[in-house]
Amino acid sequence: MSLLGKVYLLVSLILLALGLVWTIVTLGANTGWVEVALYLPAADLSPSLVRRRFEVHTAALLAGWVATAVLLAVAAIRAPFRIRAAAIAQRRTRELEREVLELRTLPLRQEDEDELLAREAHLSDTRRPVMLGASAQSMAATRAWSGSQPRREGDVG
Repeated sequence: MSLLGKVYLLVSLILLALGLVWTIVTLGANTGWVEVALYLPAADLSPSLVRRRFEVHTAALLAGWVATAVLLAVAAIRAPFRIRAAAIAQRRTRELEREVLELRTLPLRQEDEDELLAREAHLSDTRRPVMLGASAQSMAATRAWSGSQPRREGDVG
């Protein structure tokens, strides 16, 4: 995490802690009851709305609003970190896609590079087997050991 991210997180958490302390003090000071009026649909599903009155403890009402504000604050604090993590993941995905594309075309490029190197070395037949010269020598050696060649004067054996 960068220094800016750490400072942002520290300031956000300090503000969140101060807000919670203020909330606890405010909820402790408000011990009364308030009347809340809501317009709700009627039980018989008629299109009209009925006005209902409820007595709600002030601290409970404030606690609901505080819980909503805390959830929004946590979402706002996490947003930059999630955006950065998504950007890093997308960058890594693009790098891997480029690497896969490079590896897919490797045989085609390798053949082109081989032909280029053969032309630079002035080789006329680029498809010639590599061990051709060695196999001709080994065949001559096996003929010499098998005794198929005529004996010369001075040969021992």
